[in-house]
Amino acid sequence: MKINKRVIRTGLRASRPLFASHRISVKGKRAMVELLTGAARPPKGTRFDRITIAGVPVERVQLPTGEANGTLIYLHGGGYALGSAKGYRGLVAHLASAAGMTAIIPDYSRAPEARYPVALEEMVAVYTRLLEEGLDPETTVIAGDSAGGGLTLALAMALRDRGITAPAALGLICPWANLAIDVDRLRPKLRDPLILPSMTAEWAPEYAGGADPMSPGISPVYGDMNGLPPIVVQTAGDDPIRCDALDIARAVAAAGAPAVDHRVFENLWHVFHLQVSVLAEAREAVADLGTKLHNHVHTNNAKVAVK
Repeated sequence: MKINKRVIRTGLRASRPLFASHRISVKGKRAMVELLTGAARPPKGTRFDRITIAGVPVERVQLPTGEANGTLIYLHGGGYALGSAKGYRGLVAHLASAAGMTAIIPDYSRAPEARYPVALEEMVAVYTRLLEEGLDPETTVIAGDSAGGGLTLALAMALRDRGITAPAALGLICPWANLAIDVDRLRPKLRDPLILPSMTAEWAPEYAGGADPMSPGISPVYGDMNGLPPIVVQTAGDDPIRCDALDIARAVAAAGAPAVDHRVFENLWHVFHLQVSVLAEAREAVADLGTKLHNHVHTNNAKVAVK
């Protein structure tokens, strides 16, 4: 089924007052996000099951063929407060299929119940445990969208700084990587039908808590880009968070590190990839990202994280 992007844009705009409302609880907004993310239907025959890694609940996504050339660790978005592994199964299944990989989606702890650095430390623990169990980093990629994209970059920095072997590549979808400008309420407003700067200004301090919002663990745009894996980024032209990806690219260039592969999809909105089941542009973007991540993986003697 295909739906015109103008129809989707209208639907997202109609739901924006609910997401922006202070009268709806975090629990209520989480339920709404589950409906939004759950609209992505996985490829037929995809298998899912629930496991636990390093104490963190994880959704495991296995391809219909049962064959995989590597492992995709996907960190879901949702402003560090919303979103879930189960809700993201459809999108991740499409990305895993495009990359030819098994995927795992950790249910990291969310704000306001858990503030920085809880989620980051959980992801370090998950990745480290997978390495201990035989995960081959050369056949592993870590990807995420929005807050999950920022967490992906922060995780890569933490792994480097702790001397832990990095994955083969990072995939960032509309990464939210500069929470400091949201704490200061400086994010510009663009044409996104759902995301408003007032929303990110509300979510950022809930996650940062009393920590410095310019800390690289919270806002990795301010971190050292040296020694990181190759980075593949996709952003949307109407997304007010797109400037974070531009900041990442500039920081990588300033550090003299390998160039970021950054693709901008004009006239589209924040994480339009969630409409992969009905939007042609989303299907093309997911396929492109999956292919590029696959190209960074060394598939000889691949070891998949969980079977």
